[in-house]
Amino acid sequence: MKNSFNTSKYIVIVFFTLYTIFTSFAGTWRDDFEDDNIKEWEIYNLNRQFEKWWIDDGEAVGEILEDPFYSIWNTGELSWEHYTVSCRVKLVKDGFGTPIVGLSLHDREDEDSRYMFLLDYERNTASIERWAPGNGYVVRTFTPELDTWYTLTATVMDEGSLSFQIDNFIFAASDSNPLDGGKVGLVVRNARVRFDNFQVAGENIPNGGPAKSFAVEPTEKLSTTWGKLKRDKAIY
Repeated sequence: MKNSFNTSKYIVIVFFTLYTIFTSFAGTWRDDFEDDNIKEWEIYNLNRQFEKWWIDDGEAVGEILEDPFYSIWNTGELSWEHYTVSCRVKLVKDGFGTPIVGLSLHDREDEDSRYMFLLDYERNTASIERWAPGNGYVVRTFTPELDTWYTLTATVMDEGSLSFQIDNFIFAASDSNPLDGGKVGLVVRNARVRFDNFQVAGENIPNGGPAKSFAVEPTEKLSTTWGKLKRDKAIY
């Protein structure tokens, strides 16, 4: 099957400080995990023997220590599309395999349809991956540290442009046959990870969510931000 996620044509790492990637959209859905309410979240393909998610001290905690399985904690609707997701993450315990943490976007809740934006704590990489028939991926070197907070921001645009930012480190890719919209997920593999200040923004994202305390950052038009990325890109 033809691989529509062209790994030979991707945007290289951009070495500059991107002050904001939050965007001025029609709606923003937020969860700061302060109220212990997880009714809007659901574990995909739950295996009660290995994985669990809970709220602790105003943060979400995901744990699965059985390698090589992933645990995905989803929220949102299958109709959500073309959005930006951001949250804070911290790996606090690893298991006996490869610890990985990240985000799942356009998740259709099956084995063959989602974008994954991942930090690998063993291989020291950050990656954008398409989990679908003919899947592909783009990998960059990044060295995350245990017990350190990182702000992750992932975006899927309607024309198939994808970007992944970890603090001020950012890279991107494009998919010539983009996946349909879908739910948003927090991802853990072989680790215990803490998450906070979760936010989804997009044209068809409803205003709402369980958030109480954290404020939306000053916004910048997505067209301006993405234009800056494109001016700095190098295509192979």
